[in-house]
Amino acid sequence: MNGVVIMAQTVPKGKARADISAIANTVIVLQENHTFDNYFGTYPGADGTAGKPYCLPDAPGSSKCVSLYHDASITPVDMNHNWKSAHADYDSGKMDGFVYAEGDKETMGYHDRQEVGRYWKAADAYVLCDRFFTSVMSESAPNHLFLVAGTAGGLIDDRVPDMLPFPPIFQQLDAAGVSWKVYSDTTSWYKSFSYVQNSSAATANFKSAAGFKADVSAGQLSRVSWIIGAPGGDEHPPKSIQAGMNSVADDIVNFVGGSPYWRASAIFVTWDDYGGFFDHVAPPQVDKYGYGFRVPCLVISPYAKAGFVDSAANDHASILRFVETRYGLSPLSTRDASANSFLEAFDFTQAPRPFTPI
Repeated sequence: MNGVVIMAQTVPKGKARADISAIANTVIVLQENHTFDNYFGTYPGADGTAGKPYCLPDAPGSSKCVSLYHDASITPVDMNHNWKSAHADYDSGKMDGFVYAEGDKETMGYHDRQEVGRYWKAADAYVLCDRFFTSVMSESAPNHLFLVAGTAGGLIDDRVPDMLPFPPIFQQLDAAGVSWKVYSDTTSWYKSFSYVQNSSAATANFKSAAGFKADVSAGQLSRVSWIIGAPGGDEHPPKSIQAGMNSVADDIVNFVGGSPYWRASAIFVTWDDYGGFFDHVAPPQVDKYGYGFRVPCLVISPYAKAGFVDSAANDHASILRFVETRYGLSPLSTRDASANSFLEAFDFTQAPRPFTPI
Protein backbone atom coordinates (compact mmCIF):
# COMPACT_ATOMS: atom_id res chain seq x y z
CA MET A 1 0.00 0.00 0.00
CA ASN A 2 3.03 2.29 -0.19
CA GLY A 3 2.41 5.35 -2.29
CA VAL A 4 -1.39 5.13 -2.11
CA VAL A 5 -3.13 8.45 -1.49
CA ILE A 6 -5.91 7.96 1.02
CA MET A 7 -8.81 10.32 0.34
CA ALA A 8 -10.21 10.19 3.84
CA GLN A 9 -10.22 12.16 7.03
CA THR A 10 -6.85 12.02 8.79
CA VAL A 11 -5.84 12.75 12.36
CA PRO A 12 -2.52 14.52 13.02
CA LYS A 13 -0.02 12.44 14.94
CA GLY A 14 -0.19 12.95 18.67
CA LYS A 15 -3.59 14.64 18.45
CA ALA A 16 -7.07 13.42 19.20
CA ARG A 17 -10.56 14.70 18.62
CA ALA A 18 -12.71 14.57 21.71
CA ASP A 19 -15.79 13.06 20.06
CA ILE A 20 -17.01 10.49 17.58
CA SER A 21 -16.06 12.70 14.63
CA ALA A 22 -12.55 11.28 15.06
CA ILE A 23 -13.86 8.18 13.25
CA ALA A 24 -13.69 8.54 9.48
CA ASN A 25 -14.15 4.89 8.48
CA THR A 26 -16.40 2.33 10.16
CA VAL A 27 -15.91 -1.33 9.22
CA ILE A 28 -18.55 -3.81 10.38
CA VAL A 29 -17.75 -7.53 10.14
CA LEU A 30 -20.57 -10.05 10.61
CA GLN A 31 -19.57 -13.68 11.12
CA GLU A 32 -21.87 -16.62 11.86
CA ASN A 33 -23.35 -18.71 14.63
CA HIS A 34 -21.45 -18.65 17.92
CA THR A 35 -22.40 -17.46 21.39
CA PHE A 36 -20.32 -15.44 23.77
CA ASP A 37 -19.84 -18.43 26.08
CA ASN A 38 -18.85 -20.61 23.13
CA TYR A 39 -15.89 -18.33 22.28
CA PHE A 40 -15.22 -16.22 25.39
CA GLY A 41 -16.87 -18.06 28.28
CA THR A 42 -13.52 -18.53 30.04
CA TYR A 43 -12.01 -15.17 29.11
CA PRO A 44 -10.61 -13.55 32.29
CA GLY A 45 -12.68 -10.69 33.65
CA ALA A 46 -15.71 -11.30 31.43
CA ASP A 47 -19.15 -12.53 32.50
CA GLY A 48 -18.59 -16.08 31.39
CA THR A 49 -18.75 -19.62 32.69
CA ALA A 50 -15.35 -19.98 34.35
CA GLY A 51 -15.78 -21.66 37.73
CA LYS A 52 -19.50 -22.19 37.15
CA PRO A 53 -20.40 -25.90 36.88
CA TYR A 54 -23.25 -25.67 34.38
CA CYS A 55 -24.83 -29.02 33.62
CA LEU A 56 -28.02 -28.96 31.57
CA PRO A 57 -30.71 -31.70 31.56
CA ASP A 58 -30.76 -34.09 28.64
CA ALA A 59 -34.58 -34.07 28.73
CA PRO A 60 -37.16 -31.81 30.41
CA GLY A 61 -37.11 -32.53 34.13
CA SER A 62 -34.37 -35.13 33.81
CA SER A 63 -31.75 -35.60 36.54
CA LYS A 64 -29.23 -36.60 33.86
CA CYS A 65 -27.31 -33.68 32.47
CA VAL A 66 -24.49 -32.64 30.13
CA SER A 67 -21.72 -30.44 31.52
CA LEU A 68 -19.71 -27.72 29.87
CA TYR A 69 -16.56 -29.05 28.26
CA HIS A 70 -13.59 -27.72 26.33
CA ASP A 71 -14.23 -28.44 22.65
CA ALA A 72 -11.03 -28.79 20.62
CA SER A 73 -12.89 -29.31 17.34
CA ILE A 74 -12.47 -26.41 14.93
CA THR A 75 -15.29 -27.73 12.72
CA PRO A 76 -18.27 -27.87 15.11
CA VAL A 77 -21.63 -29.36 14.17
CA ASP A 78 -24.43 -27.31 12.68
CA MET A 79 -27.25 -27.32 15.23
CA ASN A 80 -30.77 -25.92 15.26
CA HIS A 81 -30.88 -22.16 15.72
CA ASN A 82 -34.29 -21.08 14.48
CA TRP A 83 -37.11 -19.27 16.29
CA LYS A 84 -38.65 -22.43 17.73
CA SER A 85 -35.44 -24.03 18.99
CA ALA A 86 -34.12 -20.72 20.35
CA HIS A 87 -37.21 -20.24 22.49
CA ALA A 88 -36.99 -23.85 23.67
CA ASP A 89 -33.35 -23.24 24.62
CA TYR A 90 -34.36 -20.02 26.40
CA ASP A 91 -37.14 -21.81 28.31
CA SER A 92 -38.78 -18.66 29.66
CA GLY A 93 -35.43 -17.33 30.85
CA LYS A 94 -34.23 -20.45 32.65
CA MET A 95 -31.63 -21.02 29.88
CA ASP A 96 -31.74 -24.77 30.47
CA GLY A 97 -33.21 -26.24 27.28
CA PHE A 98 -30.14 -26.27 25.05
CA VAL A 99 -29.17 -29.95 25.31
CA TYR A 100 -32.56 -31.51 24.62
CA ALA A 101 -33.78 -28.77 22.24
CA GLU A 102 -30.61 -28.94 20.14
CA GLY A 103 -30.22 -32.70 20.42
CA ASP A 104 -26.44 -32.50 20.50
CA LYS A 105 -24.03 -32.27 23.41
CA GLU A 106 -21.78 -29.93 21.42
CA THR A 107 -24.10 -27.14 22.49
CA MET A 108 -22.17 -27.31 25.79
CA GLY A 109 -18.74 -27.14 24.15
CA TYR A 110 -16.60 -24.03 24.48
CA HIS A 111 -13.40 -22.80 22.88
CA ASP A 112 -10.61 -20.78 24.40
CA ARG A 113 -7.28 -19.24 23.47
CA GLN A 114 -6.17 -22.57 21.98
CA GLU A 115 -8.76 -22.46 19.20
CA VAL A 116 -9.73 -18.78 18.89
CA GLY A 117 -6.54 -17.15 20.14
CA ARG A 118 -6.50 -14.33 17.62
CA TYR A 119 -9.92 -13.19 18.79
CA TRP A 120 -8.68 -13.40 22.38
CA LYS A 121 -5.66 -11.34 21.36
CA ALA A 122 -8.03 -8.69 19.99
CA ALA A 123 -9.86 -8.70 23.33
CA ASP A 124 -6.54 -8.31 25.15
CA ALA A 125 -5.62 -5.21 23.15
CA TYR A 126 -9.00 -3.61 22.45
CA VAL A 127 -12.63 -4.01 23.60
CA LEU A 128 -14.59 -7.19 24.28
CA CYS A 129 -18.34 -6.79 24.83
CA ASP A 130 -19.86 -9.29 27.25
CA ARG A 131 -23.45 -8.02 27.03
CA PHE A 132 -23.88 -7.83 23.27
CA PHE A 133 -27.13 -9.56 22.33
CA THR A 134 -28.60 -10.59 19.03
CA SER A 135 -31.54 -8.40 18.06
CA VAL A 136 -33.94 -11.30 17.39
CA MET A 137 -34.11 -14.62 19.24
CA SER A 138 -33.88 -16.62 16.05
CA GLU A 139 -31.63 -17.35 13.09
CA SER A 140 -29.55 -15.27 10.72
CA ALA A 141 -31.67 -13.13 8.40
CA PRO A 142 -33.65 -11.13 10.99
CA ASN A 143 -30.42 -10.16 12.72
CA HIS A 144 -28.74 -9.22 9.45
CA LEU A 145 -31.65 -6.88 8.76
CA PHE A 146 -31.55 -5.27 12.22
CA LEU A 147 -27.89 -4.46 11.60
CA VAL A 148 -28.74 -2.12 8.72
CA ALA A 149 -32.42 -1.26 9.24
CA GLY A 150 -33.16 -1.47 12.98
CA THR A 151 -35.99 -3.89 12.21
CA ALA A 152 -36.67 -7.09 10.32
CA GLY A 153 -40.20 -6.03 9.38
CA GLY A 154 -41.64 -8.89 11.45
CA LEU A 155 -39.44 -11.53 9.83
CA ILE A 156 -38.39 -14.31 12.22
CA ASP A 157 -36.63 -16.75 9.89
CA ASP A 158 -34.35 -16.90 6.84
CA ARG A 159 -37.19 -16.80 4.30
CA VAL A 160 -36.54 -13.26 3.11
CA PRO A 161 -39.07 -12.01 0.54
CA ASP A 162 -37.92 -10.78 -2.84
CA MET A 163 -38.78 -7.21 -1.87
CA LEU A 164 -38.30 -5.53 1.52
CA PRO A 165 -40.28 -2.27 1.64
CA PHE A 166 -38.75 -0.71 4.75
CA PRO A 167 -35.64 1.47 4.36
CA PRO A 168 -32.06 0.45 5.13
CA ILE A 169 -29.53 2.97 6.43
CA PHE A 170 -28.04 2.95 2.93
CA GLN A 171 -30.74 5.39 1.85
CA GLN A 172 -29.84 8.00 4.46
CA LEU A 173 -26.13 7.52 3.86
CA ASP A 174 -26.65 8.26 0.18
CA ALA A 175 -28.77 11.32 0.94
CA ALA A 176 -26.04 12.61 3.26
CA GLY A 177 -23.27 11.93 0.73
CA VAL A 178 -21.63 9.31 2.97
CA SER A 179 -20.00 6.51 0.96
CA TRP A 180 -20.80 2.88 1.80
CA LYS A 181 -20.31 -0.64 0.48
CA VAL A 182 -21.38 -4.17 1.33
CA TYR A 183 -18.88 -7.00 0.76
CA SER A 184 -20.15 -10.57 0.77
CA ASP A 185 -19.96 -13.94 -0.94
CA THR A 186 -22.47 -15.61 1.35
CA THR A 187 -25.76 -13.70 1.23
CA SER A 188 -27.74 -11.31 -0.94
CA TRP A 189 -30.42 -10.40 1.61
CA TYR A 190 -29.45 -6.71 1.59
CA LYS A 191 -30.17 -6.60 -2.12
CA SER A 192 -33.81 -7.35 -1.31
CA PHE A 193 -34.44 -3.82 -0.05
CA SER A 194 -36.62 -1.96 -2.52
CA TYR A 195 -34.29 1.00 -2.15
CA VAL A 196 -31.38 -1.06 -3.45
CA GLN A 197 -33.41 -2.61 -6.26
CA ASN A 198 -34.56 0.81 -7.42
CA SER A 199 -31.11 2.41 -7.36
CA SER A 200 -28.37 1.39 -9.78
CA ALA A 201 -25.89 3.38 -7.68
CA ALA A 202 -26.82 1.43 -4.55
CA THR A 203 -26.65 -1.87 -6.42
CA ALA A 204 -23.13 -1.00 -7.55
CA ASN A 205 -22.06 -0.76 -3.90
CA PHE A 206 -22.25 -4.54 -3.47
CA LYS A 207 -18.90 -6.30 -3.94
CA SER A 208 -17.34 -9.69 -3.26
CA ALA A 209 -15.72 -10.20 0.14
CA ALA A 210 -12.27 -10.10 -1.49
CA GLY A 211 -13.07 -6.64 -2.82
CA PHE A 212 -12.53 -5.15 0.62
CA LYS A 213 -8.76 -5.61 0.53
CA ALA A 214 -8.66 -4.31 -3.03
CA ASP A 215 -10.46 -1.13 -2.03
CA VAL A 216 -8.22 -0.56 0.99
CA SER A 217 -5.14 -1.08 -1.18
CA ALA A 218 -6.46 1.34 -3.79
CA GLY A 219 -7.27 4.03 -1.25
CA GLN A 220 -10.98 3.64 -1.94
CA LEU A 221 -12.33 2.51 1.42
CA SER A 222 -15.86 3.80 1.98
CA ARG A 223 -16.86 5.70 5.09
CA VAL A 224 -19.04 2.73 6.15
CA SER A 225 -18.35 -0.87 5.12
CA TRP A 226 -20.19 -4.06 5.94
CA ILE A 227 -18.35 -7.36 5.41
CA ILE A 228 -20.92 -10.14 5.65
CA GLY A 229 -18.72 -13.19 6.07
CA ALA A 230 -14.95 -12.78 5.91
CA PRO A 231 -13.44 -13.78 2.54
CA GLY A 232 -11.76 -16.82 4.09
CA GLY A 233 -14.88 -18.12 5.85
CA ASP A 234 -17.85 -17.01 7.96
CA GLU A 235 -17.47 -19.63 10.75
CA HIS A 236 -20.93 -21.08 10.17
CA PRO A 237 -20.69 -24.69 11.40
CA PRO A 238 -19.35 -27.01 10.17
CA LYS A 239 -16.91 -24.56 8.57
CA SER A 240 -13.55 -24.09 10.25
CA ILE A 241 -13.67 -21.49 12.98
CA GLN A 242 -9.94 -20.91 12.55
CA ALA A 243 -10.19 -20.30 8.81
CA GLY A 244 -12.79 -17.63 9.49
CA MET A 245 -10.85 -16.13 12.38
CA ASN A 246 -7.61 -15.99 10.39
CA SER A 247 -9.40 -14.24 7.54
CA VAL A 248 -10.97 -11.68 9.88
CA ALA A 249 -7.51 -11.06 11.33
CA ASP A 250 -5.39 -11.03 8.16
CA ASP A 251 -7.79 -9.88 5.45
CA ILE A 252 -9.62 -7.24 7.49
CA VAL A 253 -8.32 -6.15 10.89
CA ASN A 254 -4.57 -6.38 10.30
CA PHE A 255 -4.98 -5.11 6.75
CA VAL A 256 -6.74 -1.95 7.91
CA GLY A 257 -4.34 -1.72 10.85
CA GLY A 258 -1.37 -1.65 8.50
CA SER A 259 -2.90 1.00 6.25
CA PRO A 260 -3.16 4.80 6.49
CA TYR A 261 -6.84 4.30 7.37
CA TRP A 262 -6.04 2.92 10.83
CA ARG A 263 -5.70 6.27 12.60
CA ALA A 264 -9.35 7.18 12.07
CA SER A 265 -11.07 3.78 11.94
CA ALA A 266 -13.51 1.81 14.06
CA ILE A 267 -13.86 -1.92 13.36
CA PHE A 268 -16.72 -3.94 14.84
CA VAL A 269 -16.45 -7.74 14.66
CA THR A 270 -19.56 -9.64 15.70
CA TRP A 271 -21.70 -12.71 14.92
CA ASP A 272 -25.22 -12.87 13.57
CA ASP A 273 -26.85 -15.52 15.76
CA TYR A 274 -26.14 -18.09 18.42
CA GLY A 275 -25.89 -21.19 16.23
CA GLY A 276 -27.48 -23.43 18.87
CA PHE A 277 -24.59 -23.04 21.31
CA PHE A 278 -25.18 -22.56 25.03
CA ASP A 279 -24.98 -19.18 26.71
CA HIS A 280 -25.76 -18.71 30.37
CA VAL A 281 -27.06 -15.11 30.33
CA ALA A 282 -30.81 -14.74 29.85
CA PRO A 283 -31.29 -11.95 27.30
CA PRO A 284 -33.51 -9.03 28.34
CA GLN A 285 -36.81 -9.09 26.47
CA VAL A 286 -37.31 -5.62 25.03
CA ASP A 287 -40.15 -6.66 22.70
CA LYS A 288 -41.70 -9.80 21.20
CA TYR A 289 -38.68 -10.40 18.94
CA GLY A 290 -35.75 -10.05 21.29
CA TYR A 291 -33.19 -9.61 22.49
CA GLY A 292 -31.76 -12.95 21.49
CA PHE A 293 -28.75 -14.71 22.99
CA ARG A 294 -25.36 -13.09 23.53
CA VAL A 295 -22.80 -13.29 20.77
CA PRO A 296 -19.23 -11.98 20.86
CA CYS A 297 -18.49 -8.44 19.76
CA LEU A 298 -15.04 -6.88 19.47
CA VAL A 299 -14.41 -3.16 19.00
CA ILE A 300 -11.04 -2.42 17.42
CA SER A 301 -9.89 1.15 16.95
CA PRO A 302 -7.03 3.51 17.81
CA TYR A 303 -9.59 5.09 20.15
CA ALA A 304 -10.90 1.84 21.64
CA LYS A 305 -10.18 1.43 25.33
CA ALA A 306 -7.32 -0.99 25.83
CA GLY A 307 -8.20 -4.38 27.30
CA PHE A 308 -11.68 -3.16 28.24
CA VAL A 309 -14.61 -5.49 28.93
CA ASP A 310 -17.70 -3.54 27.89
CA SER A 311 -20.73 -4.63 29.90
CA ALA A 312 -23.20 -2.10 28.51
CA ALA A 313 -26.24 -3.73 26.93
CA ASN A 314 -25.80 -3.58 23.14
CA ASP A 315 -27.26 -5.42 20.18
CA HIS A 316 -26.95 -5.33 16.39
CA ALA A 317 -29.03 -2.15 16.34
CA SER A 318 -26.38 -0.54 18.56
CA ILE A 319 -23.85 -0.75 15.73
CA LEU A 320 -26.42 0.86 13.47
CA ARG A 321 -26.92 3.54 16.13
CA PHE A 322 -23.16 4.17 16.16
CA VAL A 323 -23.27 4.85 12.41
CA GLU A 324 -26.32 7.10 12.80
CA THR A 325 -24.66 9.01 15.64
CA ARG A 326 -21.43 9.48 13.69
CA TYR A 327 -23.18 10.97 10.67
CA GLY A 328 -26.15 12.69 12.32
CA LEU A 329 -28.70 10.36 10.74
CA SER A 330 -32.22 9.66 11.97
CA PRO A 331 -33.22 6.38 13.63
CA LEU A 332 -35.04 3.93 11.40
CA SER A 333 -37.12 2.24 14.11
CA THR A 334 -37.92 2.34 17.80
CA ARG A 335 -35.18 -0.23 18.36
CA ASP A 336 -32.26 1.77 17.00
CA ALA A 337 -33.75 4.97 18.44
CA SER A 338 -33.40 3.50 21.93
CA ALA A 339 -30.22 1.49 21.29
CA ASN A 340 -26.98 2.26 23.06
CA SER A 341 -24.48 3.85 20.65
CA PHE A 342 -21.27 2.13 21.84
CA LEU A 343 -19.57 5.35 22.91
CA GLU A 344 -18.55 3.75 26.21
CA ALA A 345 -16.11 1.56 24.28
CA PHE A 346 -14.06 4.54 23.10
CA ASP A 347 -11.82 7.19 24.60
CA PHE A 348 -11.68 10.08 22.17
CA THR A 349 -9.59 12.21 24.51
CA GLN A 350 -6.58 9.97 24.00
CA ALA A 351 -4.19 10.25 21.09
CA PRO A 352 -4.89 7.53 18.50
CA ARG A 353 -3.00 4.43 19.59
CA PRO A 354 -0.57 2.60 17.30
CA PHE A 355 -2.00 -0.57 15.84
CA THR A 356 -1.50 -3.84 17.73
CA PRO A 357 -1.84 -6.73 15.27
CA ILE A 358 -4.09 -9.65 16.18
